[in-house]
Amino acid sequence: MSRRRCEDAVTNLYLYLDDEMTWPHRSVISWHLRRCEGCMSRFRFEEYLRVFIRERVQEEPRQEVLERLRAFLEEHEPGFGQ
Repeated sequence: MSRRRCEDAVTNLYLYLDDEMTWPHRSVISWHLRRCEGCMSRFRFEEYLRVFIRERVQEEPRQEVLERLRAFLEEHEPGFGQ
């Protein structure tokens, strides 16, 4: 597989998992995942990790933690939350 396509798939993995991308871009990544075992392995791991966390975390994070996380994301990810 092309390195560029792998980078695109990995960079956009969370958008793909959250179904937060346009249909054409999602279909390109989906096509890539079906043909690239390395990227599919990363996808499966992240998908498994999300399910594992969702099933085992029973308490809500403290408000302070959420505020610190939001501040970090706003600082490091321009346009976050807009």
